[in-house]
Amino acid sequence: MKEPNNTRARLLDITFEEIYKSGYNATAIGSILKRANIPKGSMYHFFDSKRSLVLAMIKERLYPKMDAFFDYTPKPDISIYKNFEQTFLMMSRHELMVMYGCPLHRLMVELSAVDVTFDALLLTKYEEMLAGVTTLLKEGVERGEFSRDLDPDSFARFLISSTWGVLSLSPTISSSGEFNKHTKYILTLLTTYKRTD
Repeated sequence: MKEPNNTRARLLDITFEEIYKSGYNATAIGSILKRANIPKGSMYHFFDSKRSLVLAMIKERLYPKMDAFFDYTPKPDISIYKNFEQTFLMMSRHELMVMYGCPLHRLMVELSAVDVTFDALLLTKYEEMLAGVTTLLKEGVERGEFSRDLDPDSFARFLISSTWGVLSLSPTISSSGEFNKHTKYILTLLTTYKRTD
């Protein structure tokens, strides 16, 4: 007999993968159940619809993956500039995300305009990410690493939106190399705000 928690976890994992690669509308419950090797009735033990399954997946799978992928947690033993450099390096090693793009961004584009519950959940994670980048930049200004000419909120919005842009390229032209070129440009731009006095 299969463990119920394992079945639920497997459903969430497979749902994340399927929707990430194919999108919400193109992913059928049948394909998720087939990959999970469970009957439809087992899914309804945990989720009453595809929508409720995806809402749970966003909270339990997408949120943690975004926290790992876009980790802008301040590290006290290195400079803020180095913090960004290390974060970008770690991001470039997530080959699946570099190839297929940011799953949060993809879902926001597909679902935010059509479902207010999806919109609220996805926007919450975006705002958390934005706050994380803004906080890191503010700390750089407060430490005296960057000049007060740096607007942390505006730079954070630019960083996330431009990074999403380069991650949204078609899988045939997206690569770690292209991503690294982009993040190198962001770091070069950030360097222009470094204090020299």
